[in-house]
Amino acid sequence: MPLNLSQPKRKNAISLTPLIDVVFILLLFFMLTSSFVPWRIVDTPLSMTPDTPKSEEEKDNIILTLKQNDAQVWVEDQAIRFADQAYFQTLIADHNEAIFIIKAEEGVTLQSLMQLADRLKLNGAKTVSIANAFAMPETK
Repeated sequence: MPLNLSQPKRKNAISLTPLIDVVFILLLFFMLTSSFVPWRIVDTPLSMTPDTPKSEEEKDNIILTLKQNDAQVWVEDQAIRFADQAYFQTLIADHNEAIFIIKAEEGVTLQSLMQLADRLKLNGAKTVSIANAFAMPETK
């Protein structure tokens, strides 16, 4: 049989259908087997309860409590405006080696919590701790 050079060679086309099927099956597998964690939850369990007596090392801790309205910070049962820069500078200067513990009540936004932590660090606080900021939701 003589060779016919006038016929162009036919290229074998690669079908993408099986590849798409495999990718789709893998996508379904990973979606069904993965667990999703809510992104707004920050779990920081408190190592001691408020009724626990403080040791000598912990007596210089300053606890700042953020209330739900986000406009005030409570320090030792005294309400301080969040924008009172001079108070924070004085507090940090007076307690230079203290650990500043931020506690947030339910309903406080993460943004206000981080703004308070930033304000403390920018004014010279060496150690800032976030204690029990957001509790995990109870599961039934």
